[in-house]
Amino acid sequence: MNRRTVLKGVGVGIGAICAVGAANFYYALLEFRRRKPLIIGGATVVKRLLDTRLIETFLKYYPEADLLIEGGYSHGGLMALERGSIDLAMMSNHLAPADKLNFLEYLIGIETVGIIVNDNSVVKNISTIDARRVFQREITNWKELGGPDAPIQLYSRPDDETAKKSVEQVLLEGGVVHEQATVLPSNRAMAEQVSSDPLAIGFISQQGYLNTKEPTLKIRPLSIDGVEMDQRSIGLGLYPLVRQLFLVLRDDASDISKKFIAFVLSDEGQTLLADSGALRVR
Repeated sequence: MNRRTVLKGVGVGIGAICAVGAANFYYALLEFRRRKPLIIGGATVVKRLLDTRLIETFLKYYPEADLLIEGGYSHGGLMALERGSIDLAMMSNHLAPADKLNFLEYLIGIETVGIIVNDNSVVKNISTIDARRVFQREITNWKELGGPDAPIQLYSRPDDETAKKSVEQVLLEGGVVHEQATVLPSNRAMAEQVSSDPLAIGFISQQGYLNTKEPTLKIRPLSIDGVEMDQRSIGLGLYPLVRQLFLVLRDDASDISKKFIAFVLSDEGQTLLADSGALRVR
């Protein structure tokens, strides 16, 4: 084989490699262009409900979505949405009237929290004001609530737990549960502890309450201001210890953003939200 033949073979080989490389680059570029960025930010309470199963299921239907979700605060999410830094804002409160001119909000779920006591407690109802004072240790004896002359055993959840955040935001109006409260790691642990302690008071999400409602667990949610924690009172907006959860987008939102909201509001999406602890809105 002469030198010219060898060089010709090398040239063909290099050309083939370049052609393959160009093709790979072209298909990679096409794949990149098919990706649809979807950045979601805002209230951590909403993020926890959307994370894992709901997002994983959405991505099975829309694999082209390049989804990133970050928790934080409702106001921060709305500011980022206004600047165009994100595509969807997660919020745990309604938009202000002025903001409704620029954004569209969608109610996706409701988080409800019950104040629970041992089923044998003679206390059946608590006022919002007294409940606030109990969780801030301004009331420490059951006698002040119409119960026995005995100390109140106060139980709470970890700081990053959504039910605790709801209690602090809604019931305590931005305050915090007293540091002397005994912190329990799960809904199950809360239910078991309150069931075994006749002087206990704590809180649990409605979904957590339903999941732990067993004959062996003797717990009962107190009515608040005379309103029981049930579907009717929640649906009518009468029960006070609730947070409405929203997704917010701009008028010029991307198609993939609209598809995400449509999925969250679908029967499958609402079922996944309910499995994570929220009440369905559809």
